[in-house]
Amino acid sequence: MSTPSGFFIPDLWAHCPYPAIYHPNGDAVVSESDEWILSRCTGISPSLRRELPHLMSGQLAAFCYNSCSDERLRLVCDFMITLFLMDDLSDEFKTKETEVLMDIVMNAMEEPNFYRPGITNGEKHPEVEPDASKLSRDYWARMRAGAGPEVQRRIISGVKEYLIAVRQQADDRRTGNIPELEKYIEHRRMSSGCRPLFHIIEYSLDFQLPEEVVNHPLMVRMMDCVNDWVAFSNDIFSFKVEYSRGDKHNMVAVMMERYKLNIQSSFDRVAALCIEAMKNYRECKAEFPSFGPEVDAQIEAYCYVMQSWMSGSLAWSFVTPRYLGPRRHEIRKTLWVDLTNQRLRSANGA
Repeated sequence: MSTPSGFFIPDLWAHCPYPAIYHPNGDAVVSESDEWILSRCTGISPSLRRELPHLMSGQLAAFCYNSCSDERLRLVCDFMITLFLMDDLSDEFKTKETEVLMDIVMNAMEEPNFYRPGITNGEKHPEVEPDASKLSRDYWARMRAGAGPEVQRRIISGVKEYLIAVRQQADDRRTGNIPELEKYIEHRRMSSGCRPLFHIIEYSLDFQLPEEVVNHPLMVRMMDCVNDWVAFSNDIFSFKVEYSRGDKHNMVAVMMERYKLNIQSSFDRVAALCIEAMKNYRECKAEFPSFGPEVDAQIEAYCYVMQSWMSGSLAWSFVTPRYLGPRRHEIRKTLWVDLTNQRLRSANGA
């Protein structure tokens, strides 16, 4: 297949009715979080350590959780950058190493008071505590002190689900597997990391929603819609980077490979799914029942953060150099992404 010259990023802003608002003290809080992770990540590869300051995940947190206190935002920033680090570490690992990483992180969350080496598939965990464990024990010990028991349970479950998806993604990357669209959507909702990041909304706002609210079919549907918008739009913005390294865990790649669409038609199809997700979210929210004044106010605050995720993730994609590089501000104006000098690698790095 010939290399495409480039593509236009669909203008999703035209379909997002929610403003992108940055936390008033975001930069100061993000700076503290960046210092935190750099001071604790002593064992990761030099290349990954150099990338951490340019990740700017804290700025994403400041866009999405713009209504919480500085103290709670700090924990959200620490949590978010740790999830990003897990994803980047999995890019460097083989499937077996990713399984070890998953168990180490889950052990740290289940017992944050001390490091306890375990065994994964017959392989002993390192005697010296890995950075992933240190980070997880640190943020979780602080977060659980301010989170209700059901919120804690949901966060732990969400992190585990995310790590399982990361493991599957690493395996797909190794084998070159490209799933069917429906399977990809199901997996992407887990690998996006949105589910645990939505579960910490309650922590960030210092309340615990009743179980009948969290498990209400319309709330579950709304969370899936926001997840789809965030994950699918991220696949649009990250395509250039993933294309260059042959990583096909991307909905645009699924459209091109499975449905034989050209590159621009693939982007337009993914954008259409984002627009549909936005429409479905708004319809579900309009139909959501009342649970009384106090809980309704909490639901509205919760939905505000999810809406901030939809607008904030768009804004952040042009702030971080992670996906669009040094020309991201120019691309924001023109929406054109040039691939003429892009070198395509296969999924196994060839």
